[in-house]
Amino acid sequence: MLCYLLCCLGLANTVAADTFEVGFYDYPPMMIERGNSGIYKDIFDELGALLGDVFNIRYYPYPRIGLLFNGGQLDIEPGVYAGWMRGQPVPGEFSAPFGKIVDVMVFAPGKSFPVKTPDDLRGKALGLVRGYAYPDLRALIEAGQIDRRNGLNEMQLLEMLSVARFDQIVINKAVAQYNILKMPEYRKLEVGDAISVFDVSMRVHPRNKAWLPRLDEAILKLKRNGAIERIYAKYGVTL
Repeated sequence: MLCYLLCCLGLANTVAADTFEVGFYDYPPMMIERGNSGIYKDIFDELGALLGDVFNIRYYPYPRIGLLFNGGQLDIEPGVYAGWMRGQPVPGEFSAPFGKIVDVMVFAPGKSFPVKTPDDLRGKALGLVRGYAYPDLRALIEAGQIDRRNGLNEMQLLEMLSVARFDQIVINKAVAQYNILKMPEYRKLEVGDAISVFDVSMRVHPRNKAWLPRLDEAILKLKRNGAIERIYAKYGVTL
């Protein structure tokens, strides 16, 4: 009976606390280095309160995250789709999904049109982030049926769209919604259809595999009680 009562007290009181090294990079609104804030930071705060574990968050250049994870210097990388890690030296173990990465069309004012399949973009010039693969668009780009126009990052694409350098771009929906909320000059832009949707999880180093059931239980609790949806909404993002 005593054991049952202890289990009912909550996740944080059933197991000794652990400390985990977490790798972030500056990618608002998901991870905001200035002030150490953002959607993922808030989710880790909630997980820490539930589990009693400590998450040491450190910011790195994005390419270094994978190197540190593969080398065993990081325990967790947040917001990862398992399929992206195929072929990595240490693919990792994956938690229950907690959110989505959605790439959407964003249009200059008055330029929007439905994009239900990639074929709807035939003959169009399209602003994309340099170095991003866009597997759903690859065949049309390689065939020259989409004129790929590269930007350095999603922020540059939004800026160029707002001054009519592009008619349409593809970026992360959360990035679009957050910046449209923050930047009055972007509020004339039109967010359109989704191009791709990926469920994202916590990528956990294999040495911590035994911890995953506790993490999964906590994530599912945050989803059920609406905490994750509220965190996204705080930054102007809809799931």
